[in-house]
Amino acid sequence: MQEFIASLRRYVAKLHALERRPFYLLVDSQYRTIYGSGPAAHYGFVSIEPGTDLTDKLLFLVGMENSSQKVTKLPFLDLGHNAVTAQVLAVKLKQGWGLVFTDVTQDKNERLRYQQLAHELALAHAKQQKLMEELQAAQEALEKASMLKSQFIGRMSHEFRTPLSSILGFAELAREDMDDNGRLHTDLQAITRAGQYLQNLVDNLIDQAVIENDELTLRPAACDVKDMVAGLEEIFQSTAQQRGLSLAWWIGPDLPDRLWLDELRLRQVLINLINNAIKYTDEGGVTVSLDWHDDQLSVDIEDTGRGIQKQELETLFEPFNQGSGKASRGAGLGLSISREILQRMGGNLRLHSEPGHGTRAHFKLPAGARMDTAQSTLALEGKKVLVVEKDQDTRQLLEIYLAGAGCNVVAAQNAEEGLRALETEKPDLFLAGLRGEPDDRFVPQKMNEAKHTCPIIAIGTREDRAHYRDVLNLGYDDLLTKPFKRTDLVNDLGAFLKLAKA
Repeated sequence: MQEFIASLRRYVAKLHALERRPFYLLVDSQYRTIYGSGPAAHYGFVSIEPGTDLTDKLLFLVGMENSSQKVTKLPFLDLGHNAVTAQVLAVKLKQGWGLVFTDVTQDKNERLRYQQLAHELALAHAKQQKLMEELQAAQEALEKASMLKSQFIGRMSHEFRTPLSSILGFAELAREDMDDNGRLHTDLQAITRAGQYLQNLVDNLIDQAVIENDELTLRPAACDVKDMVAGLEEIFQSTAQQRGLSLAWWIGPDLPDRLWLDELRLRQVLINLINNAIKYTDEGGVTVSLDWHDDQLSVDIEDTGRGIQKQELETLFEPFNQGSGKASRGAGLGLSISREILQRMGGNLRLHSEPGHGTRAHFKLPAGARMDTAQSTLALEGKKVLVVEKDQDTRQLLEIYLAGAGCNVVAAQNAEEGLRALETEKPDLFLAGLRGEPDDRFVPQKMNEAKHTCPIIAIGTREDRAHYRDVLNLGYDDLLTKPFKRTDLVNDLGAFLKLAKA
C-alpha cells in the first residue's frame, strides 16, 4: 500500500505542475476513507478523515467492481459542486479503490466552445449551400423567363401581323365588293373575326401586366348569361366552320335569365378557352355546356382534338407557355390569365386530357340568380324596409333607391335605434351596415334573442364580399356591397325576397 501511495504522489506531483488541482484518495470496498491528500473541498468532499463514509460522493464507482479492467479513466465527471468538472482515474485494489481527481473544467469548456464553433460553422455552411441552391434556382427561373419572353416577342410580331393583314386585305376586298351584298357580308365577317382575335390578344397582354401588379379587380353585376352565349356563338361559329368543325352549345334547363357575376371577365375566360379548343382541334368539334345548380354556374368546354401529355398539363398554366404542340400559336397567356380570373371569382380551372382523345376544360363559379328590374320592382313594391347605416350619404341613397322601387323605408343611424324600430315597425326586410368585429354580431344576436324572423341583409364593402361565408356565419341572410347601382340594388333585393318567400 505504501508503494502505491508513493506512486500516486509522483503522479499527483506531475499534475500539480500542470495546475490541475489534483486530489487523491484511497477508500476500502465499502467506500470508507483510508487516506486522502489534496484540495478535497474543491471537489465537494466535506471530510476525508479516515473511516468517513463517502458512498454518496462515489456513486460513479457502483458496478465497476465486476469489471476486469484494473485502471479506468472517467473523463468530464460533473461532481455537482462549484461547477467543477473532474477527470477521475480509478485504480481497482484488492480491497478498495485508489482515486485521483483532476480539475478539467477548462478543458471541458474549451471542448464545448469548439463544438459550438463547429456547429455554427456547419450551420453557416448549410445556409450558404441553401443560398447557393436558391440563387441557382432563381438564375434558372430568370433564364427561363427571359427565354419565354424572347420567344413571346418573336411570336407576337407574327400574331399581330396575321390578323392585321387579314383586316387590311378584307377591307380592300370590301371596297371592291360594295355592290355584292353577299361577298361584302363575308368580307366584314372576316374583318370582325380578325379584330376580335386582336382584341383578345391585347386584353390578355394587358391583364397579364395587371395580374403581375396584383391589380386585377372584379365588378360583379346582374348578367344575362344566355345573351352572352348567343354573342359568343356568333363570334366562333364561322371560325369553327372555316376549320370544318362543329360547334355545339348546351344550356341547362335550370340556368336563370340573370346571374350575379362579372360578365366581362367570364366572357374573356370563355373566349380564351373556346379559342384554344378550336385552335387545337383538327377534326370533329367543340361542345360548350353551361349548367346552374345551388347558386353555382358550371361550365365545360370539350373538344375532339389531339389532347395534351400529362406532364404538360400544369406547365400550360405558366405565363407565355404554349406547350409543345406543332400548332402552338398565340401569346401563351390565355390559360394562365383564365385560371387567375376564375380564382379571383371564387372558382378554379381544371384541364382533363388524354393524348389522342381530346381535352376538357371545366370550372364552377358562385353565381346567384337575379330577376330583371321589372320583376324585382314588383317584388319590392309595398314592402317595409328598415335601413340601419351610420354613413349619412349611404343611408340617404338607400332611402331614395328603395322609395323609388315602391318601398316604405324606415331609416336609423345606429344599431340601438334600429332595434327599437324593429320592435315598433315590424319591417319585411332589415338592411344593416357592418361596423367591424365584434360589433357585427350585435344586431343578428339581439334579433335572435327577441325571436324576430325578419330577414336581415348586411351592407358591406367589396372586401367583405371576399369573406361572404364569414358574414353569413355572423347571422346575416345575405350581403350587399357598396358602391350601389340602383338597378343592381333593386334586382338583388327583389330576388332575395322572392327566394325567401318561396
